[in-house]
Amino acid sequence: MLPTVVLVVAGAAWLVLYLLGQGTGAGDHGGHLHAGRAAAGTGAAALTGWALMVVAMMLPPALPLLRVLQRLVARHRTRHLLVASAAGAFLAVWVVVGALLVAGELVVLAVTGGAWRPAPQVLVGGVLVLAGAFQLSPLKRRCLTACRSPRTFAVAHWHGERRPAVEAATIGVAYGASCVGCCWALMAVCLAGGTAHLATMVPLAVVMAAERTTRTGLRLVRPIGVAAVLLGLVLLLGTPS
Repeated sequence: MLPTVVLVVAGAAWLVLYLLGQGTGAGDHGGHLHAGRAAAGTGAAALTGWALMVVAMMLPPALPLLRVLQRLVARHRTRHLLVASAAGAFLAVWVVVGALLVAGELVVLAVTGGAWRPAPQVLVGGVLVLAGAFQLSPLKRRCLTACRSPRTFAVAHWHGERRPAVEAATIGVAYGASCVGCCWALMAVCLAGGTAHLATMVPLAVVMAAERTTRTGLRLVRPIGVAAVLLGLVLLLGTPS
């Protein structure tokens, strides 16, 4: 039942993102992020898009951890709420990260009086180069290794010394932090491309899920990093001066 619930929730988020993309013309790079930046509601719209993006892209790869936790709490009367608590805490970490990114952008825009508006191609190209460089870093490998070991991760953070709800939420927060360390750079590419730009989101969602859940995930990291750097350079160098 748990896989079905997770996939239905993620599927609903994908559907909403698709409808947002259709309704706002997000086929252009930037969708929510670049349209009407000076408007008071821009930050809220961007954060809402980010939250939907997190549910769509990050929740399904977290399913192995949630299933491990489900087995750990199988005898608890509130086992379903405990699993939901872990999932909610996991997503909350990502929402906080999105809030920081959006707030940072709004601060820059306020300081520059809205003059800082790089071309979408430049923004995406620069973020791709950054993401590719991070893919090749030791930190990426350490965080990815932790994300790929959900059983070890859950057991290490389940101490049984506090209330089960606190323990479950702690596991969700810790796993969310590890997942942020693993995937933040690639998610930043999605944010740069627009929070309803499915042509950016879908391939990156596949890439991140493959890294975290397939047997060859660790071997994919470097090729993906090199490809991201090269693609970013192509976008940057191809931008008219």
